[in-house]
Amino acid sequence: MDYNQMPLDLGIAITSNRAAMDRFVDMTDDEKSEFIERSRGVMSKSEIDRLVDSLVPEEEQPDVHLEDVKDIFKGPSIG
Repeated sequence: MDYNQMPLDLGIAITSNRAAMDRFVDMTDDEKSEFIERSRGVMSKSEIDRLVDSLVPEEEQPDVHLEDVKDIFKGPSIG
C-alpha cells in the first residue's frame, strides 16, 4: 500500500483516532484502498470524522467529549 496516495485530511483524521488507526492498520490492502476511495467524495471535516469513526464499533469508541478545548486548561493555577 502506498500511503502517499492517501488524502491528507483522511490521514490526519485516522491518526487522531487511535482505535480507528489500529483498525486501519489491520485491514488488507484491498480494504484500505476501498476505504480511501470512499473518502475521496467526502467534503467536510465532520463527514471525514464520521467516516473514520465508522471503522470502530460504537462500544470501542473512546468517551472523550470536551465541549470547549479551553476546558483542558482549567484548574488551579501555579502562581
